[in-house]
Amino acid sequence: MEKLPIERGVLTIVAPMAGSAVNLVSDSLQLMQFKVAKESGTDTSSLPKVLHANFPRLAESTAVRTRRLTLDENMDGVARSMGMLLNNTPWHAPVTEKPLLNSTEIWELVNLTEDSHPIHLHLVRFQILDRRPIDSFAYRSKGILKFIGATLAPEPFERGWKDTVRTDPGAVTRIIVPFEGYAGRYVWHCHILEHEDNEMMRPFEVVKANPS
Repeated sequence: MEKLPIERGVLTIVAPMAGSAVNLVSDSLQLMQFKVAKESGTDTSSLPKVLHANFPRLAESTAVRTRRLTLDENMDGVARSMGMLLNNTPWHAPVTEKPLLNSTEIWELVNLTEDSHPIHLHLVRFQILDRRPIDSFAYRSKGILKFIGATLAPEPFERGWKDTVRTDPGAVTRIIVPFEGYAGRYVWHCHILEHEDNEMMRPFEVVKANPS
């Protein structure tokens, strides 16, 4: 095995290296190893013009319930942050979200903070429906969901199955969630470490339907 210098981020493998291995190293840390073929070949592969996967989009009509859940930041009298919460509820409070196993719900994530939060749900995969800006002051002061802009479709790269969604500040982000697989208690949370470690995390419980 030999080490070759990297110039401008490009590692060049030359013919004399045929049949050997080359390590990509940063200081003393080995990052990657290239195994060079003994004989040359022709690369006939090609990328399609459009990269996409064929999968059905979930219809909103399949949802049996819509939950409106807020992302909150509590401030003191001089506008210093006293912490962030989901649905203005601490971690240790009783579970309030109990979707039925094998049911589908729409979750409306109302971001009342000034930050964008990557919200992650355990157990499930979901699809992003849309985002729409709101008047955050009207919601905080009167509980009124007042839209102040057009509905925005998810970005092209967001239209597949997701387990984390970007929730923009001052906006409602809607996701449609099939709760499949297993009953039990799971969590949903902000994926910013400082936020999830300071109670921007809540349990939810997937429950089995009562037998008829």
